[in-house]
Amino acid sequence: MERLKVPNSRDPLPPVVTNTRMHSLPGDTPQTPEPKTTLANVFKTIGDRFKTGPTATSPSVAPVTSHSPSGGSLLQRRPSQAGDGAARDILGGPVNNDPLYLQLKAGQPLPNRVAAAEAFRHIVEDYPLSSIMGIWAAAKDLIDSQLPTDARRAGFDLLTACIKHSEPTPLERRQFFETISSPCHADDFHLQLNALVELTNHGKDLIAFEISIVPTLTKWLNLWFLESMRARQARKRDKTSSDISGEETNLASLFSFVTGVVKFNFKTFREEDVIQLLGEVLQTCKRTTSSADIHDSILFIDAVITYGYIPRSSLQACLEIFCGVYSRIKTFEQETWNAVSNLCKSHMAQNTVAVLLDILQAPSGQHDVNTNTVRGAVYLITRLLLANGDEGLPTVPFSTVVVAIQKSMAVDSARLELDIAHSMCSIFSDEAVVDVIISEDWSIALDILVQCSRRTNETADGRPIDPRLSAANLPISKGSKEDLRRMSTDLSQTLFQIITQLENLCSKSDFAQKDAIIDFFIKVHGHLPDSCAELVINYYSEEHLCYPSNREWRTNSSHLVDVFLKNATRPTALRLQVVDEMKEVYQTIKDVCKPEVLNAFLLCILSDLSEEQNVQVLEALVEFAAGVAEDTDEQLFSTIIDLFLDCFTADQLTPSGSVSGSVSGQSAISYQPSTATVCQSPNSPGNVATRGLVHIFIRSINTSAEKAHRVYGELLRIAGSDACDADARLTAMKLLFRLRSDAGHAILIVPSTGTQSLAAALGRTPESMAKLQAAEESSQGRRSVIEDRNSNRPSRSASVGGNQTFASRSVNRTGNTTGRVPRPQCNLWMCPDPSALPDTPPAEASPFLFSYADSHLDASTEMTVDQKKVLKMSVWLELIVSVLQRGGDWEVYSYVLVHLGSQLTNHSLFRGAIPCIKLLRNVICEKIRASGFADPPSHSGLKKADIAICLFHVLTMLVSYHENFPKSEQDDIVRAFMLGIGSWDRTAKCCIHGLSICCHELPLSITKSLNNILQKMSQIITQSHVAVHVLEFLSGLARMPDVYVNFTEADYRTVFGVCFRYLQYVRDQRLPMTPSARTSIVSSRFSGAMRDSIPPEPISSPSAPDDLPQYVFALTYHVIIFWFMSLKLADRAKHISWITKNLVKIDAERDTIAEQSQVTIDMMQRVTYSDSDETSPNHHFASESDGPVLKKSWLLGQSIITIETATGTGLSQITKRQPSATTHSILKIETSPPPRHQIPLSLEPAPESNQNPKDEASRVAVLPSHVLLQLMVPSNMMPESLRPIPLPDDDITNRALSYFDLNSTVDGHKVGVIYIGEGQITEQEILGNVIGSSEYTAFAEGLGTLTKLKDAKFNTQGLDKENNSDGEFTFCWRDRVTEIVFHVTTMMPTNRTNDPQCSGKKRHTGNDFVNIIFNDSGLPFRFDTFPSQFNYVNIVITPESRASFIAIRTRSYDEANRQFYRVQVMSKPGFPEISPAADTKIVSGKSLPVFVRLLALNASVFSLVWYNRDGGEHISSWRNRLREIERLRQKHAVASAIPSPAFNSNYTIPGDRSSVATTTSATSAMRDAMQRDNLTTRRASATTFLSEQSHRSSVVTSGIEVDSGYNEDGVVDAFDFSKWT
Repeated sequence: MERLKVPNSRDPLPPVVTNTRMHSLPGDTPQTPEPKTTLANVFKTIGDRFKTGPTATSPSVAPVTSHSPSGGSLLQRRPSQAGDGAARDILGGPVNNDPLYLQLKAGQPLPNRVAAAEAFRHIVEDYPLSSIMGIWAAAKDLIDSQLPTDARRAGFDLLTACIKHSEPTPLERRQFFETISSPCHADDFHLQLNALVELTNHGKDLIAFEISIVPTLTKWLNLWFLESMRARQARKRDKTSSDISGEETNLASLFSFVTGVVKFNFKTFREEDVIQLLGEVLQTCKRTTSSADIHDSILFIDAVITYGYIPRSSLQACLEIFCGVYSRIKTFEQETWNAVSNLCKSHMAQNTVAVLLDILQAPSGQHDVNTNTVRGAVYLITRLLLANGDEGLPTVPFSTVVVAIQKSMAVDSARLELDIAHSMCSIFSDEAVVDVIISEDWSIALDILVQCSRRTNETADGRPIDPRLSAANLPISKGSKEDLRRMSTDLSQTLFQIITQLENLCSKSDFAQKDAIIDFFIKVHGHLPDSCAELVINYYSEEHLCYPSNREWRTNSSHLVDVFLKNATRPTALRLQVVDEMKEVYQTIKDVCKPEVLNAFLLCILSDLSEEQNVQVLEALVEFAAGVAEDTDEQLFSTIIDLFLDCFTADQLTPSGSVSGSVSGQSAISYQPSTATVCQSPNSPGNVATRGLVHIFIRSINTSAEKAHRVYGELLRIAGSDACDADARLTAMKLLFRLRSDAGHAILIVPSTGTQSLAAALGRTPESMAKLQAAEESSQGRRSVIEDRNSNRPSRSASVGGNQTFASRSVNRTGNTTGRVPRPQCNLWMCPDPSALPDTPPAEASPFLFSYADSHLDASTEMTVDQKKVLKMSVWLELIVSVLQRGGDWEVYSYVLVHLGSQLTNHSLFRGAIPCIKLLRNVICEKIRASGFADPPSHSGLKKADIAICLFHVLTMLVSYHENFPKSEQDDIVRAFMLGIGSWDRTAKCCIHGLSICCHELPLSITKSLNNILQKMSQIITQSHVAVHVLEFLSGLARMPDVYVNFTEADYRTVFGVCFRYLQYVRDQRLPMTPSARTSIVSSRFSGAMRDSIPPEPISSPSAPDDLPQYVFALTYHVIIFWFMSLKLADRAKHISWITKNLVKIDAERDTIAEQSQVTIDMMQRVTYSDSDETSPNHHFASESDGPVLKKSWLLGQSIITIETATGTGLSQITKRQPSATTHSILKIETSPPPRHQIPLSLEPAPESNQNPKDEASRVAVLPSHVLLQLMVPSNMMPESLRPIPLPDDDITNRALSYFDLNSTVDGHKVGVIYIGEGQITEQEILGNVIGSSEYTAFAEGLGTLTKLKDAKFNTQGLDKENNSDGEFTFCWRDRVTEIVFHVTTMMPTNRTNDPQCSGKKRHTGNDFVNIIFNDSGLPFRFDTFPSQFNYVNIVITPESRASFIAIRTRSYDEANRQFYRVQVMSKPGFPEISPAADTKIVSGKSLPVFVRLLALNASVFSLVWYNRDGGEHISSWRNRLREIERLRQKHAVASAIPSPAFNSNYTIPGDRSSVATTTSATSAMRDAMQRDNLTTRRASATTFLSEQSHRSSVVTSGIEVDSGYNEDGVVDAFDFSKWT
């Protein structure tokens, strides 16, 4: 049969295929058709026929024949035959109907019959005929299935035409129906159906066969559905075209017709027929694989619903079909819903809802359930629920629906649960529905969603959900991976939408379902967005669900912890919020719950501590656990500690090795690169756990000895394990290095170690780190410039071998430096470190923990011995020694280097670890001796010297333990310091400071090595950064005669040589030097590789040492003065020539003689032959009998000579005012009685006398000028330049001399002494102290001599000496050069009523440049405690171990001397730190006063220089006196007609009449003298000064050549008074 194109299932029924019209015969004349008769006429005609019989014969018609191929006619005329009555019954139409009718009848050839049928079809269509049934009766056998296709087609076409001809009678309709419904050929079904369509007027008219048509249609539906199935299977099997087959077209047409029949005739059907027809359609839906069949079936059922009804027995089957279609075919959702909604609007509405609910609930009681049906029911019932009774739909109770849906979930189907989730999402997103169901129970619906959530293990954004933190997930379902992934994603996204909707609902304050929703959120926590999680946490907090007031508080707490805290995917802030909530809960329950409940609660929170990877969360948990550990029992405490230790791996806590007891033969250690080489967050899990342990220790130190002792042991394990993370080890060390003990050995923790200055040496302060980075960048720039120069430098000649070697070395050095690792941008530790400890340590010492066990320990408190614990500090010290021996991680090693020295100052802490102290000393000394430490890592930017500085600092602290070392080990310490002077760059400073301490603590060892020490210092004095420290060392040493008791003449010359070399260096630096000259110096001084290592010096250095030039320059002369005075009186004259030569020579080369040199020579003139103290004037030296006293003054050289003479007897008092002193002498002229024969002398009364000239007492026998002449050489032998200059005897001169006498002959200094009592921090309470501890008193007494202030004859530096308003006594100290007055606040009056602020004391100490602070407060001293503009330096003294108030007050002086004290010089910001105690030093009480006084003196001198740095230089007392003398000279030299220089005195070289002026500009005479002496000196070394072999020819000392032609005549001889004294 003909195949048609498959129409769309939505298209209307295709038209029935019809045949083409027959062509007319040639020559036929068309006849006009007659009007068709009405039904009445038809019945009338039939009646007439029965009456009259047949009519006359019609005109003959030729028989119908087939037209020949040549074009013959298809029908031929033939005469009618008699007896053919049937033909005569056909009335109407063409005239030739009869022959045609006869040709149509059976028995005729089939082609003729087919042609006749075609002809009749046209006739029937065009003409009204009277006997249609007759025509069809003749032709109905043509549709027999056995006939050919054209015959069958012609028959059906004629049948259709006959049906359409006129309105058939019921009988005729019945006949037609029976004909049509009879079996026919399958290829003719479309014709058969077309005929039936025409018969029923497209299904509208079923008269005469109403009962029969439904079974027929039912049978046809079954038949053609099967045919369609076969066609589809064949097409699938043969893989042919996908076009719709004829069978499918027939089925579609049949569905369309059946639907139409139902629309117009449902009321005529019997119910059983409807049930049968529905059943067939439903079966078709169940069995078909074509969506078109389903679509047509849905339309049919919808028509049944719309125009009839669904029988009750078929209702469930129909709804199951609807449900299945709705769930499977999304394109038919609307058609399906239309059908269901129509059904629900009918009288079957409640039945429909009931059936849908039954479908949903069926899975709970059945095993074989169609999942798609249930899925569709979910959607449909949901749509009914969402309709909410609108548009005539029934109202469905929410509770009923969710119960049914819950039962439907008995089906193990992920797709079903996904659909359920979609339905729930639709429900909760509809505000109208939510308003309706708001008061109902939502728990079942939310439980449904919880079960649905188990089907997916990912969040809406695709992140996997940790299965450990959620309920066991169900498998998705069977299917492809893509389907499973899609369903999982869809379900998670749907859940997210639902959660978001519910979250928005919960934001309403009066929302009734909030409890149920929060519980739901907890159950589906893996799908919650962060905002929703925060909502849950806040709800738990606001409603106090985790508190005992709630019955389920433990469960709720567990929910929060398990759901949010242990979920690593949650934001840190949320997790921390849970931790905070648990902290508050614990604070509430810790006092009300039983221990087992508390333990369970805490373990729930902390059980996964070791697995936590989020550092912030881990920190919060550790902090919480540490706080809990303080209150828990021993069992839980141990559990918490174990949890902390679980953060480390097993191998991390394995000890790294034991300490080697031997230090001999140690190899150089190496440092491992630390994690700090890159900038990372230094916070490993182990570090967090360690901070927790530190936190526990801090909290337990005053509460539980057992807990603190356990933690101490664990911290030692961590700190000593090389396998632990460096930051964890450092955290442990940050606590361990802050451990201290008080005088009773009770452990305490200090908040700061005070190691910032030493940390700066390793670049561990922000400022020093910035400098290192800048230096590294600058160095890299210089290296690149050098490389460019080397690359552009022309090749050298092969003959210059030396230059080739140097060039080669230069290239090698450059090549080595190019590979330096860049310095990291961050380190694991810095200083200061305010966050070093996780908690503020208690200020008081622990009553439980001790560093040493003695009898005092048992009696110190009322606790039992079991309650006390002794921390084994020896273990800690062994660990430190191990680190120093092995090296290891650089961060750890550097931290130990910086902080060890500070802890060693606490002797009480290590009292029980003396063997380890000895071992530590051995290790340090050996490493220094053998240089047994490696260079720092290249990334650090440091050098080996930086490590050496730290080692020397530690060694300095170890000096205080000298009582535990034998003499040989004490000598080793001194030798180690001596080795550090010059061995490494920049170590000289700290070594000199260490030797300064050794001078006080190890004087015998210093004495033994002093000569070598001085030799070392002489070699480095020209290093500007070291000179000040060398000179301060020598200055202090000069005041310790017991130390240099074995000094020889050569040793003294070494000291002077050090000073002279520095002065020569300053001179050289101030003179311009050409590059060639500098190269010559370097080349002559060094050779070979040593020369290569010398860094290039700047081309010019306009100012001598850049740091503190005035102070260092002045200090150099002070050292000369101090050491000259330290010479024995008999030996001083031996050094005059040599000292004078160097002083004058150095200054002469500068074309001037410095004031310092002049006053120094003046001092030597005064003390070379005398050690007498200062003299005082005797205002009553002459009695009245001696006659009147006349006074006259002269300027003589650098002195003012005043002679007071009793004119009668000549008794005179001579006052010599020099720059360095004022000397008063009595000169008496011994006269003998004149012979009796001598005539009387002329009697000349004194000018002011009115006595009788003959009175012996009143006569003038001697004048002051006579006394002067007796002391002078004859005038004819005295050069004019050396003659005395008489000063006029007037008021101006007398005032000038009075003012001169006000200038002290010593440098005066004032230093404040302040005592800080226990716990005092404010200025008011500190200055209010009127008494101090015994230690303080012993110290103050050692500073100086107790001196009465009233009527004092010395400069009291502002202290009242008339009314005792500043106290009755004070302490003063004085030598022949310096005087110090101490402003001791405890000795000053305190009147809290009239002066509560103690401003009287502050008036003095606030104006002192230097204050000594004796800090017994137990607290760190702050420099700003005493705000003042003039306080530059505070020398802070702190006992090495803190003692209680009672212990301090009850100590004896002897005990105070045995104590040790930390001494630190704290300077005002911006003030240079030059003191030996700029880094904390520890000194014994016996040496403390002397050491501190020396520090204060040097600090005061420098403060004076610093104070005058902007307005000019500080002028010492001696220099000021010198200047006063020169001012008088300038004023009176012209009046005396004697040539006078501009400023300084003139001196004449013996044997030469020329004069040398010591003016600021060189005179020609001095230059001539120097040229005459062939003085070609450059810079002389200390060794040259010591050897006194300057007359040797070509003497080479340190590369400096001294000409052999030099002699000491001329200028030097003019100052060398020893040659003529």
